[in-house]
Amino acid sequence: QFVREVQEAVGAAVDGIPGPETLSKTPTVSRWENARHRVVRPLQRRLYQLGYLQVGEADGIAGPMFTAAVKAYQRDHGCVTDGEITAAHDTWKRLLKLEGR
Repeated sequence: QFVREVQEAVGAAVDGIPGPETLSKTPTVSRWENARHRVVRPLQRRLYQLGYLQVGEADGIAGPMFTAAVKAYQRDHGCVTDGEITAAHDTWKRLLKLEGR
């Protein structure tokens, strides 16, 4: 479901299968960039489902609680710990389960 929500939010083909098209359309998301992008709410829900409860309620705004949850996820998954979800630093790849593809 998360992959489909991301695909819809970024304008990729909605097939539930993450791949190069989906990744190429993912924006950088942080409290400083794209903080109110349509993809923020699915990201918040996914982080919460993964146990990063500090993200709080999925309100669609990447604020300080979002940043704390992203940094914790990044630390736990070997990503650059900067609080930004980017394809370049592998956070999107990890969230979409694309590492190794």
